[in-house]
Amino acid sequence: MQVTIEDELIGKIKEKGIFSEYLPENFNVKADGWNIYGAGASHKDHVEPYSYYMSRFNKTGDKRMISIPEFGTYVSLVNFLYDNKYTILRTCIEKSKGDKNSFSRFINDNGDIIDVDSTYGDVTATLMLDDGVESNEYEKERSIYVNNMISKIQTTRGAAGILHIDISEFYRNIYTHILGCIKLGIDGVKTAFDQGDDSVDYKLYRQLDDRVRRLNGARTNGLLVGPYISRILSESILAVVDEELRELGLTFTRYADDYEIAVYQDDRDTDIMHLVTSVFDKYYFRINTEKTFYEEYPFYIFSNYEKVIEKIQYTNNRMESPEIVELFNCFFDMEKKGEKGAVRYLLKSYSNKYVVSNKNLYINYLVNVICNDEKNMPLACKILIDEFRQGQVQLESSIKDIIYKHLQYNIKNGNNLAVVWLVYLLVNVRYSFDKEFVRYLIKTGNELAIIILLEEQSWMFDVQLVNECWDQSDCWLMLYQIALRFADKRELYFEKLQINNNRDFYNKLFNNEFSFYKRIGAYYQ
Repeated sequence: MQVTIEDELIGKIKEKGIFSEYLPENFNVKADGWNIYGAGASHKDHVEPYSYYMSRFNKTGDKRMISIPEFGTYVSLVNFLYDNKYTILRTCIEKSKGDKNSFSRFINDNGDIIDVDSTYGDVTATLMLDDGVESNEYEKERSIYVNNMISKIQTTRGAAGILHIDISEFYRNIYTHILGCIKLGIDGVKTAFDQGDDSVDYKLYRQLDDRVRRLNGARTNGLLVGPYISRILSESILAVVDEELRELGLTFTRYADDYEIAVYQDDRDTDIMHLVTSVFDKYYFRINTEKTFYEEYPFYIFSNYEKVIEKIQYTNNRMESPEIVELFNCFFDMEKKGEKGAVRYLLKSYSNKYVVSNKNLYINYLVNVICNDEKNMPLACKILIDEFRQGQVQLESSIKDIIYKHLQYNIKNGNNLAVVWLVYLLVNVRYSFDKEFVRYLIKTGNELAIIILLEEQSWMFDVQLVNECWDQSDCWLMLYQIALRFADKRELYFEKLQINNNRDFYNKLFNNEFSFYKRIGAYYQ
């Protein structure tokens, strides 16, 4: 049987699941040996999603909320999309494929799925893969970023400047009742709503609306930030918006909700902001004035990172201490001057474009990134973990103490995602926590970090500590993991969350010993 693009997209939605790519990969919905999507889930229970915060990286204290929907409701939505893959999903695919203005579309010109690594909030590298290009992931990211920049330059040639426009709280302000605009257009869906339209297409998108809302506590405003399906739906809506902007004669590019509109010399008397606002208003979107600015020529300036690395003199493809210092200084300087993604590229190039002799010096730089650059913290953590697992480095207690101190800082400042990564890092380098730390986490409400410890350092969790976690949490995910490990909590799980329709679904998960967090390994055995 030929696999269709609709089937591939369903597969990608299942693979990505409910977890944001910002989290450690141990959080996933992989189910070896059985079909979790055939377990008969319902969307009719009312369970709140679990939410945590990550920094937006643009100003101190500004945070973005990321959410994890209750799994039974999510599975029901995915099954609904599978049943309607040749109607709803096909329409979404066609919209995304045809939107040449978007650098964040999920289908390319050839009808292939585009994977996107949002890199912990950094949207500078979109993985719009060229055919026939065989290279490592970091090389693809950089080459595609460069190709996209070249495409922007070609698209906006002759422009006097670029007007940067951002939609305010985009995901949160998506009105789910307008999902039908993907098929019917915004005017069509509003007319259908006003007139009580009973057409097949409108009824189908109303059903989609109902299931999407259930992910977010049945709220009509907002798609959850985090799940891959939200990207599919939001990108499809913006493809419709882009159609209207093109009809107004605007020249622009877009990544997610960030628009870059070309302004030409003869546009001086044209109120471009008014034109864009008039379109956004129809979809209930508002412009984020804090992020809106005009950039005069010259624009789209970027460096050749590959050449920067090649210029640093070293022998036999190995860098000694002076070269390592020079390397980091160069990329830190580029990042400081506004080249978003410079440090990320340097880290992703590690052991591919360059190899270091002084591992300890390199580790010190990684620790500096971890403590000062939340955007690149996950990547630095991964490199440090890999080096430790391979026996390339031995971390001194002083380094672990620095990381633990930084963990305490992030707990106090409510940086939930940073806390998760730092706990994950310390667990991986064999740092042992204690019960008092778990109690500290309970008070902060960081259930994801507790789940890591529950799974990786389970010896701490005696009956008393488990009951404390249980009593002080309403997080469906942590309560599930506790019930998975402590069978006497399973009936209480249904009662506490008032799960009625998905009792059989979750019992199947329990019986198959399904965990939303896959343990790291046998470090503590």
